[in-house]
Amino acid sequence: MPTSYFPAAKSFEEQSHGNIDMNQSDYTGFSKKMINCIDVQEIDTNLYMSRELWRPTFSRGVFGGMIVAQALRAAWYTVPDNFYIHSLHSYFILAGGVEVPVLYSVQHLRQGRSFATRSVTATQRGKAIFVCTFSFTTMSDTVNAEHFTAMPNVPEPEAVLADEERTRLYMDTVKDIPEQIRALLQNRLDDTQPVIYKEIGLEGDEVHKMFSGYIDPNPTHQRWFKARESVHSDDPKIHAGIIAYASDAGILATAAYANGLRFGGNRIGMMASLDHSIWFHRHCRADDWLLHDMHSPRSSEGRGTAFGRIYTRDGTLVATTAQEGIIRLSKEEQEKRMAAQATKTGSSTDAT
Repeated sequence: MPTSYFPAAKSFEEQSHGNIDMNQSDYTGFSKKMINCIDVQEIDTNLYMSRELWRPTFSRGVFGGMIVAQALRAAWYTVPDNFYIHSLHSYFILAGGVEVPVLYSVQHLRQGRSFATRSVTATQRGKAIFVCTFSFTTMSDTVNAEHFTAMPNVPEPEAVLADEERTRLYMDTVKDIPEQIRALLQNRLDDTQPVIYKEIGLEGDEVHKMFSGYIDPNPTHQRWFKARESVHSDDPKIHAGIIAYASDAGILATAAYANGLRFGGNRIGMMASLDHSIWFHRHCRADDWLLHDMHSPRSSEGRGTAFGRIYTRDGTLVATTAQEGIIRLSKEEQEKRMAAQATKTGSSTDAT
């Protein structure tokens, strides 16, 4: 599971807009790792560089949530201190690699008294891999209309296994795992990430379905998440960045689950994010448990769409998410479905 770290551009750090110098900061352990995941360093005016890149096991490229969070970080450094992110809309263009840093170029589209708009283009080896538009606003002190949809009734996070706990249980109880898959799962466990995820619905006997490729079709999907360690800062940039990072995990899978598809086996040929949007409704801490409640209304033409709502533990809706991505069936699964459809058509013809 490759991870790349890039040395600080020492000659530019003194000119940065308050970037966190990880060599001098008080952050340690996973807190430091979490900050490195979402932080960027300034290398020129409106130009920033990733500090760290990570490619998950089974993935084609750099984790998309990391690119979203780093682009957000770069854009936020270019707005006045009293502005806060309220929405972002992005497109993934090419899979990023971990061999060289990602460069984030910020364009100032608008700077008003209440709203500011920035566009960020992320590049590697001279090619654009990601584009995003960010809108920032000031905090309102007026009386406003307010409502939000209620959080669904789900098990408390303490009653749900973390992803790594469920993976260990799977490896301990399922004896016929191919050695190659077992090795990949062990690599996944060894590279502990700075965010804890707890997927709801795979408890008890259901753990055997983790990597079977099969799941009962369900268009809804929930997971708890939070930073693995306490973040010793109230800086909204950090907490919004962590939410942006984590929001990309599992949302496209919701569209796959709606079709009874799950990772493992040979049913899914390709999955990749195409676009990602987040609306930030209220500041919250990302080192407290947050629920990402997701649903998929549609999948067709090799793509799936999913929407999500992120709640604090007390039920406050703090962010809304949306994503479309590629979901392509494997050749074997396509042939299997074509054969089943032919059989069904033949049976219908015989009946008439």
